Amino acid sequence: MLDLLMGLDKKKILGVLIIIAIALVMVFARVVYLAAHHYNEGEGYYAASNMKLAMREYDTSMHFYFPFSPYMEKSAERLWAIGQQFEKEGKPDWALIAYGDIRSSFYADRSFFTPGRAWISRCGGKLATVESQMLVADGSIKPEARQAEYQKLMAVFRKDLAPSVFWSILAEIGFLGWVITAFVTAFKGFTKEGRLKGRPALYGAVTFVFFLAVWAVGLLKA
Repeated sequence: MLDLLMGLDKKKILGVLIIIAIALVMVFARVVYLAAHHYNEGEGYYAASNMKLAMREYDTSMHFYFPFSPYMEKSAERLWAIGQQFEKEGKPDWALIAYGDIRSSFYADRSFFTPGRAWISRCGGKLATVESQMLVADGSIKPEARQAEYQKLMAVFRKDLAPSVFWSILAEIGFLGWVITAFVTAFKGFTKEGRLKGRPALYGAVTFVFFLAVWAVGLLKA
């Protein structure tokens, strides 16, 4: 692949880099817009005391993660407040959904690291508390067994199921190599008439399959 890269025209390389940069900027702008949009929608429902729809919007906003996003923290705070309100109203099942939304949203946004670890820990404690109280309330366990059930639940919530950093990085390398190889082969593996160029096309095909395999294995192992 290095030979193919060295043989590329610098203008073509620059053009490809510009296209990639524009695409990344567009994706980032879209993520920021959707995070803000759903958060503001949630604020509207929250102001109207429609907590169930507000939960849906805050949860959706949290799934559009980007570094230093202010909407992650704001949405988590709103969902926490909604969960507490449902608890006061005697609706523990809906409180569980609110707390669970915070926890699952942060987990859904993790890659090389897990954002919102403090929130995840905080919500784990709340989930264990509310679930054990519900089991006592519906007669599934005796009141004296609540603390033991709480500890069992906390043991589950404390488990770190974060993906492997090594395999995650390998998956990223595989993906980037796959994309770069596709671009390089498209420029160097064919003649102007659209015919295959023997060795460059062969190198391109082999590296394309190799990086695709690395990407797939990294995703499976991560």
